[in-house]
Amino acid sequence: MPFPSRSRQANLKGMHQARMKLGFYAAAIFNIAGILVFTRAFTNDAFFQADPAMFSRPACVVVILWGLAYAAQARTWQTAPAISLVFALEKLVYVLWWVWWLAMHGQDLGVIFDRDAMAGVFYGIYGAGDALFCLFFAWAARQALATRR
Repeated sequence: MPFPSRSRQANLKGMHQARMKLGFYAAAIFNIAGILVFTRAFTNDAFFQADPAMFSRPACVVVILWGLAYAAQARTWQTAPAISLVFALEKLVYVLWWVWWLAMHGQDLGVIFDRDAMAGVFYGIYGAGDALFCLFFAWAARQALATRR
């Protein structure tokens, strides 16, 4: 089987770059829109009462700031793989917290859902999305490191 031509290789590389950039933007939207929607623009008391240790109003502002950081890294992710690794570790913290929270408070999800469906949905699923983005950021760091060699 013949090797792809240089122009085809460049095209594939460009498609890969575009997909990676979209991944960073998707993570940004996940954080920013997720917080704004599920907190109803910071007015949803049921959301904040369900897990005040991890999702207080100030902590949710920080989640939005992380989202902005993902967007800022979208075009330059290959030049700073350590930042992608930090993003992966940050997401891992949220995944581990979510697993622990479900183990300790999962039986309360029905009550939370009855009080506010948006809060119930968020606490039931946010860690799954964070897990996907944790893997994405770890993969981005690996890809960026591989291109440096």
